[in-house]
Amino acid sequence: MNDPSHSIDTSLTYEVRFAARAQSDLDVATLYFAKTVSPDVAIAWREGIYQAISSLTTLPRRCPHAPQKFRHEVRQLLYRRPGSKIIYRILFTITGEATALGGVPTVYILHIRHSSTRPITRKQARIIEEEL
Repeated sequence: MNDPSHSIDTSLTYEVRFAARAQSDLDVATLYFAKTVSPDVAIAWREGIYQAISSLTTLPRRCPHAPQKFRHEVRQLLYRRPGSKIIYRILFTITGEATALGGVPTVYILHIRHSSTRPITRKQARIIEEEL
């Protein structure tokens, strides 16, 4: 039997917002690529990661949960620029899905980090979540 309460609403469109920390993460990484590789690579990386993030406007729950312990449900999207071995983790949470009339479901980008950095500690997780 088909249970409609477990169906996925593919017509739902999410707004994407950035925490100040996530925007800063993007800016720092872009500057790093511009200085260490080239401005062209920095621009391509930034455009690519924005495109990956914009894909979260539909079906953001396709992304797995982040492995760290957060108080809220935090998911991650992995981004790797074509031709590169460098992977970035885009950590986000989803809000507003269950709001009554007029609520806008939102994907809130919390943090963007290089995948080879040390795992996020509980204390860091709390700091990341403070902007919610």
